[in-house]
Amino acid sequence: MHYPIIIEWGDERTATGIQIPDIPGAVTAGDTFEEAYDAAIEIAQILLQQMETHGLDIPVPTSVSEHRGNPEFSGKGWGMLTI
Repeated sequence: MHYPIIIEWGDERTATGIQIPDIPGAVTAGDTFEEAYDAAIEIAQILLQQMETHGLDIPVPTSVSEHRGNPEFSGKGWGMLTI
């Protein structure tokens, strides 16, 4: 599946953060984008497995355009995460 991700770019003093808005609790960070992206894949797999184990519905990815309409995500960078 391909989930949209929110990217908050870091700099030499702050980490790069990634959030997967369709998966509750899926928030990660890393010193580089690659570290944050790898951590996002890992947390997404863990959380989706937990949902499946507990009989919860796996969230269907929402389109980036739908998320962009949410004021909470205004001005954020976007990408896609493949799980």
